[in-house]
Amino acid sequence: MGENKQPAVLKVRRLKADVMQFSVQEEMLQLVQRVAGNKSKRTAKTLVKEGPLRVLVVALDAGGKLEEHAVDGPFSVQCLMGRVTAHVAGTDKELRAGDLLVVDTGVTHDIEAKESAALLITITRAGAD
Repeated sequence: MGENKQPAVLKVRRLKADVMQFSVQEEMLQLVQRVAGNKSKRTAKTLVKEGPLRVLVVALDAGGKLEEHAVDGPFSVQCLMGRVTAHVAGTDKELRAGDLLVVDTGVTHDIEAKESAALLITITRAGAD
């Protein structure tokens, strides 16, 4: 019998009301539990995907990495727990729980977890549907 694997990115929530509320801590804890022992050392859940707005919670196990890429809009990364290093525009930025990093459109970056970590990522994408 095949193993029931969970997708790396879970259910997407579109805005269905003028106001939405999430327990980021609850979402984070679920993902941190899910990522433990995960071969890719990362998992994520998109909380909101509406027009240009994307809000995600990302969990990385120690050594987990978001590979180098650029985003077509400004974004922020808030470290909720743990410690990561963001390689941004040729510099290393260490983020610990409570730290916030804001990056402009098109800046190449990657993020590597130095220990088990969770991030809240907010993206405003240019020209998104």
